[in-house]
Amino acid sequence: MADLSYHHGVKVVESPDTPSLLRVSRQNVTFVNGTAPDADVAAFPLNYPTLVTSLTQAALLGTAGTLLDDVKTVFGEGGSFVMVNRVEHSDTPAVLEANLIGGAVQRTGLYAALRAKALTGYQPRVIITAGNTGAWIEDGLVSVSLSSQGSNMTEAPVVTATGGGSDPGKVLPTLVAVMGTGADEGKVVRVDIVTPGQKMSEAPVIAFTGGGADEDKTLPAATANVGDVSNGFVSAFNTICPQVRARAYIAGPDTTNAEAVRFRQTVNGGRILIIDPKVLKNVAGVPVTKPVAPVFAGVRARVVASAEGVSGSVSNKIIRTIDGVRRTIQYPDDSNYLNENQISTIINERGGFRTWGSRLAIDDPLWQFDSVRATADMINESLEDLYFLYVDRKFTKYNLKMLVEDGNAGMRVFKNNDDIIDGRVWLSDLNVPALNANGKVFLEVEFEPIGIMEQIGITTHRNILYYQLLLDDVRGAIENGPLTLAA
Repeated sequence: MADLSYHHGVKVVESPDTPSLLRVSRQNVTFVNGTAPDADVAAFPLNYPTLVTSLTQAALLGTAGTLLDDVKTVFGEGGSFVMVNRVEHSDTPAVLEANLIGGAVQRTGLYAALRAKALTGYQPRVIITAGNTGAWIEDGLVSVSLSSQGSNMTEAPVVTATGGGSDPGKVLPTLVAVMGTGADEGKVVRVDIVTPGQKMSEAPVIAFTGGGADEDKTLPAATANVGDVSNGFVSAFNTICPQVRARAYIAGPDTTNAEAVRFRQTVNGGRILIIDPKVLKNVAGVPVTKPVAPVFAGVRARVVASAEGVSGSVSNKIIRTIDGVRRTIQYPDDSNYLNENQISTIINERGGFRTWGSRLAIDDPLWQFDSVRATADMINESLEDLYFLYVDRKFTKYNLKMLVEDGNAGMRVFKNNDDIIDGRVWLSDLNVPALNANGKVFLEVEFEPIGIMEQIGITTHRNILYYQLLLDDVRGAIENGPLTLAA
């Protein structure tokens, strides 16, 4: 609006009430987490996400460790933007896994993805990592339910587990009691599982001892719950991926189809794509096992950069960088079994190895397709960016109108690009004076992402009347002269 103070003459100012233009950030960035002990430390510091856009730059990672191979695979499949996070290597498996998973507070390992955009300007869309992401524990301790918290304890009691059945491979869990504060002082508020144990054919008995010398103390009581237990990579991905609107591609156990399906039951969260089995590459005439996640991540980056775009599926695409798979997946029997249980795989059909399946590990079928989740993420992020410039603008009729019109213009772009079937933006009924006067404005948005044709049904029929057409054709040819009947 105009400056109403005195001014003698003509003064031109530009109106701040301008439309906000739709911007869509790059959607084919892959975050690769792994080791490279011989890397140029200046080019690739530890736990510092670094953008790589060429194999020349990637060569500074050195040949040792996992990162160079994984980056080369992503580029070989058609990727172009890779975000590398280098963690410290260790020959001790437990230490290496801890380094790869990292910490949420320090933003190390996988958690470095949370600061990737701040450091590189790009948000990762698919996250992959070195390490045994398909590990799982059979019949381990899933949780401990407190039936009584106890009271008047001056120190944490010791927690022990006994029993657990007679399986010869049984390992009992180790547990620790956590004391409460404030109103829960003197009580146990939860029992943390230090190690889950394994192969317990029945729930172990949980017992508490100690708890201090107070004569009025009562010890807690708890029940153990046994089941299959996933690994730390999965819980880290379930924490990280929603925050950065990414999906994680991970390998399954790489053993049998049945174990892959059982592993799937330990994974949920809606943003994890499980792939099984691993792949083989010919190295100097010897087949060498290689991770499968970089293959799918590279294919996904290729699809996004193609005419299909974000709404294109990672499934049914020719694979460029492998020479085999660790076990044969027969189409359609094996592949259907895996895909139906939300496990992607690789088939050898129609002239080559193909990615097959794109269902995320989630119990809600509305969000099970990887491309649908990615499309919704793109639109949600683009709307946030679109409306960022409206924050703290004046609450005027013009700005309210532009909020709706700019959003609907964005929906038209996504519709014309075949990302959504349709969508619209409108002012919510939540807009009432009491909230508006407090600086709050509410919009409603609806859209439907373009889905995929995962199953195409064909029904064939016989029709013996075609014989009549054949006879009619022959009779007509005889009558017209081209054919003659033998005397």
